[in-house]
Amino acid sequence: MTVVLEQGTLQGLHYKTRLSNKSYVSFLGIPYALPPINDLRFKPPAKHPGWTGIFKAFSCGKVCMQYDIIMTKQIIGSEDCLYLNIFVPQEEVAEKKAVMVFIHGGAFNFGSGSLDLYSPDYLLDENVIVVTINYRLNVLGFLNFGIEECPGNMGLKDQLFALKWIKVNISAFGGDTNNITIFGESAGSVSVHCHLLSPQSTGSFHKAIMQSGCVFNPWALNERHTEVAFKLAEKLGCQKDDPKEIVKYLLNVPAIDLVKFSTLKIKFEGQRDLLNLQFVPTIESEAVSDRFIPAHPDILIKSASAVPLITGTNNMEGMIVLGGNKLKKLFDYQKLEEIRKLFETDYSEEIIRKVKNYYFSEHEQASDITILENTCRLYSDVFFTKDFYRGFKSLLKKDGQPIYNYEFKFDGELNAFKKLLFATWPKFHSLKGACHADELNYLFYGQLFGFLPEANTPEHRMCKTMSKLWCNFSKTGNPNSSDSNVVWNNTNLDNPK
Repeated sequence: MTVVLEQGTLQGLHYKTRLSNKSYVSFLGIPYALPPINDLRFKPPAKHPGWTGIFKAFSCGKVCMQYDIIMTKQIIGSEDCLYLNIFVPQEEVAEKKAVMVFIHGGAFNFGSGSLDLYSPDYLLDENVIVVTINYRLNVLGFLNFGIEECPGNMGLKDQLFALKWIKVNISAFGGDTNNITIFGESAGSVSVHCHLLSPQSTGSFHKAIMQSGCVFNPWALNERHTEVAFKLAEKLGCQKDDPKEIVKYLLNVPAIDLVKFSTLKIKFEGQRDLLNLQFVPTIESEAVSDRFIPAHPDILIKSASAVPLITGTNNMEGMIVLGGNKLKKLFDYQKLEEIRKLFETDYSEEIIRKVKNYYFSEHEQASDITILENTCRLYSDVFFTKDFYRGFKSLLKKDGQPIYNYEFKFDGELNAFKKLLFATWPKFHSLKGACHADELNYLFYGQLFGFLPEANTPEHRMCKTMSKLWCNFSKTGNPNSSDSNVVWNNTNLDNPK
């Protein structure tokens, strides 16, 4: 199958979905912007001029340079990474198809839109077009010197550039340019939230789904980015004080050396120990043009785009933090100082003691598994749930558009992240519930894991249910439909559940 765009002609390949054997065509590795290399490093994305002849879109483009946290534990990828993938179901319909654009997670430091984790077979079974994208990560995507040469939020601007590309071109694939849903998980969900808040993104999408992340989460926004930028320069041997001169210096540093810096554990005075991410979204300087985040999210939320929305979290998000922490530290959380380290705000001893008593007081003589469960709940609330619902309530105050809220707690064979984190820790197998990111394998087939649900199992039913709800929402703004046995009522100010 070929598609003709302004950039040139694309050729895709025919495949069948894994669960329902339905036909679709994939177009992989489409360049949506110029490679951000040489003088374009640290700058917003620029238009790709296109190609001559037929572009064979048969394989995903290179991932953006990153530390491979899952497989090799090495730095992988390339600066030349601004590619997207389009998946088009071949079921005939009279009207244009709804479009779902997925923004991957990975703490703004890892991940890609590749088939390793995000083959959209289950969504394609519901006859929607799915697009996955790459965007710049870590230092290369989020370094901010507050100048035009390095304004910050390059990764978010990549996403917006991709959304605008999709808006212009998706009709050629049979997609409805007036029915685009953006959805993301973790840092991808934070990204969706940022697009809701940013004036620049207005009109580039029509619905949104936020899975386990918002810009108010303590790891999602860095307001000390200037300190981070100068620390980077210092670590890489640059002793200059002028940001313009520093950026000139950094343009000549190999990308792999820049990315190595993002793997270092850097902590400034007053910063917490866990989930201390330095290269994430930032508030951009007034000296910069075309600011994506021009003010603090507390201000931007007041004028956020009002679109139909699905928001939710998993019931045991904090397992992801447990898995990244050393086991010997788990039992220290009955000590006030260990609890205080979770926060950047200098709370009084009275408040910290209340936190301790809420999560641990009744269980001081309890079993190890009970303490583990309550530590996980503490992590869940501190790093995910508390601020997620703050963001949820802020959006709820915007009248006129429905919000559907969920909690994912299904604990099945496809809960890949929980399985991977605790494969060698038998004690953790007793923890019940859904870890951060565990819902993803019920929306996408991950070629890296190869977890495919068996027919007539709870996992198979969950894949079908979630994909049906998500795709119904993308089509109509309402996850409910006459052919679904799930009734999902939307949330409102009078019933904020």
